[in-house]
Amino acid sequence: MSNLVYLYLIIGLALVSYGANLLVSSTDSISKKYNISGFISSFIFIGIATSSPEILISILSSLEGRSNIAIGNALGSNIANIAFVFALTILLFSSVNSEKNKILSKEETGFFSILIVLFSLIYFFLIDGIVTIKESFMLLSIFGISLYIYKKYFYSDEGIVMNQTHISGLRIFSLLTFGLVFLLLGTKIFLDSSINIAKSFGVSDYVIGLSITAIGSSLPELASSIESARKKHFDFIIGNILGSNIFNIAIVISIVGILDNNLSEALSIAYINRDMIMMLITMLGFYIIIKNYNQYITKILCLVLLLSFTFYQLDLYGISI
Repeated sequence: MSNLVYLYLIIGLALVSYGANLLVSSTDSISKKYNISGFISSFIFIGIATSSPEILISILSSLEGRSNIAIGNALGSNIANIAFVFALTILLFSSVNSEKNKILSKEETGFFSILIVLFSLIYFFLIDGIVTIKESFMLLSIFGISLYIYKKYFYSDEGIVMNQTHISGLRIFSLLTFGLVFLLLGTKIFLDSSINIAKSFGVSDYVIGLSITAIGSSLPELASSIESARKKHFDFIIGNILGSNIFNIAIVISIVGILDNNLSEALSIAYINRDMIMMLITMLGFYIIIKNYNQYITKILCLVLLLSFTFYQLDLYGISI
């Protein structure tokens, strides 16, 4: 294996970082120009953009008959987004969380509820080790219905002032597009290099999905969250994480059922239980952190999440401490 693979890792990280900067800046401009709350604009634009690597991986691996990678990637990314990305960002920028009101907004409550509903469904669907076409369309339908309910009962544009920026719409969406391109390109370079390293050690597809591709495809979320924290946009961080995790379940896993519902190797119910329990723990931790503004408690919870994520990753490779 060539030493160039490590150089590619660094190049990939640099591209992801630059893309995240453009993405957050353009999303902030969209929020100000088009009368959209910071949370909603980050949920839609940053959430979808940072989920695009998972969507791409799901499509390609499903078409190649390697859906285990896609399933592992979706579950692993949701875990990594909270236990790694969110926890690390809040630890590094704890003052950002202290500025957030402890009462969750209606928007955040609505989308967190959608995440819980989708989580419950996907656990039920994965009990038999596969996701069928019928289950995929059920996921997409319930996702659509949930968005409608949110729009009707939770959405509020109160207090938002329109046109707070003089940047043209064309320039804003051009920056958004360039940011997405750099994110995707950087993530692909990083993932290709990482997977080649993992395969050289004989790691299985499902474990690669839960670890290497999950962490790699969470790089956009990490870069975007850190950039949002630097600019003191805590609502962007929450919107990014919730948006990405919801899209990972509703879109990424649905793609597997539609394109290839015959997994390349049977997924043990023990593995599914392990991963879903870990995901549930991270979601509970996420909820407590965004509802709480005590920096001491927040730091402890973030450290617990990071340590749990570390032990979880080690367990995937059969390493016990």
